[in-house]
Amino acid sequence: MRKFLDLFRFDPQKTLYVGVERECFLLDQSGAVAPLAAQVLNKLPNDGRFGYELSACQLEERIGPSQIDDVHRRLLENDAIIRAVEKEVGCRRLHAEVGPEDMPLDMYPDPSGRYARITENMPRNVLLAACRVAGTHVHIGMPNHATALKAYNRVIESCYDLCQKGDGSFGERLEIYRVIAPDYDPPKYESWKAFYETALQKGFDKDPRRCWTLIRISVHGTLEFRMFGVTSSLDRVVSWAKLCHVLCAEAMP
Repeated sequence: MRKFLDLFRFDPQKTLYVGVERECFLLDQSGAVAPLAAQVLNKLPNDGRFGYELSACQLEERIGPSQIDDVHRRLLENDAIIRAVEKEVGCRRLHAEVGPEDMPLDMYPDPSGRYARITENMPRNVLLAACRVAGTHVHIGMPNHATALKAYNRVIESCYDLCQKGDGSFGERLEIYRVIAPDYDPPKYESWKAFYETALQKGFDKDPRRCWTLIRISVHGTLEFRMFGVTSSLDRVVSWAKLCHVLCAEAMP
């Protein structure tokens, strides 16, 4: 169990700091969803603000750890950088929660090999579901294991309401996501021992990133909210971040 606990890197100095991961699809000049992630990332700064997803048709932008009042400014900075690259490559972003059923299933050539391991025995319908959904994830920093678990058990009570606030596809995105993660509802854990036992049972004890619940304790030392969809509105993204920030602040002992 000690090895499991050590996978979670909490930083008390980043308590209640915010991180945002924002996914989108990439469109070619004809307007079709296309596997352009490698081309786009090759021209973006390699400083952690931009990254890949399982689908080579998606791009992820990131901010954080950041204070809540700085989230909008940092999102704007990312947006300006990506816009310049879009012109250079001849593509554009699509901020949609669900990709088309006939989209390419090209996987990004993840250099760590993680995606190859995840999809090794994945049925085609599950791979298609994984490629079709895009979302916005909000991270809120926690100071230590005990506080993270207590706050997690409080905020999961708001999971349904957060799903409603973050939905822009009339429930389609989460319906498709359930194909990937049938048990995406976050359970309550009485202790870290109980969490570890669940990890053993579900097979994410060595890699907690394979816990696919809509709220989870993240290896980054955060509570991660994974139910929000995709929007081109930065104001809406900020509103989601503020909502999660308030929930965590109120839930901390």
